[in-house]
Amino acid sequence: MKYFIYALIVGTVLCDASDAQQGQVEQSARSGIDVGNQAWIDGVRRGDVAVIAATYAEQAVDCNPEGSCVRGRVQIEQHMKDQFARLGKASSATVKSWGSSQHGDVVYEWGQAEATFAKGDRTTEKYLTVWQKQADGSWKIYRNLVIATK
Repeated sequence: MKYFIYALIVGTVLCDASDAQQGQVEQSARSGIDVGNQAWIDGVRRGDVAVIAATYAEQAVDCNPEGSCVRGRVQIEQHMKDQFARLGKASSATVKSWGSSQHGDVVYEWGQAEATFAKGDRTTEKYLTVWQKQADGSWKIYRNLVIATK
C-alpha cells in the first residue's frame, strides 16, 4: 500500500511537470539550481555532508524509490552522514538536469545523478526535485524523489 501511494504521488507530480513543461524557469532559479547541483557533486567528492545538506530547506523531504522518506534538513544530513560512513567519498560524480518547469516560487527539475565511490560502489539515480524559493531569495530543495536507481 505504501508503495502504491508513493507511486501515485510520483506519477501525479511527473504528469503535472510534464504537462507544464513550458513553464519557463527564471534565471535566478536556474542559477540557484545549478549551484545546488554543483554542491551535491562537490559534497560527494569531498565527503562533505554539510555542503549538500545546505541545499535543503528546513522542512525538506527526501525519498528513495521504495517510498522511505527522511523529513527535515537535520535528519537528511544525518542520513547522508550514515551513507558516507558506509560508502566513503565519491571518486567521481555528475548531475544531468533533463528538464525543469517553474510555477511561481516552485521549480520542478528532473534528471539523473551518478556517483562512483572510493570503495567501488556505483549509483545512478533518476530524480525529480522540487526547488522552492526561500524568503531570502535563494532556492532550496523542498522535495526530492529518487525515482529509480541502478
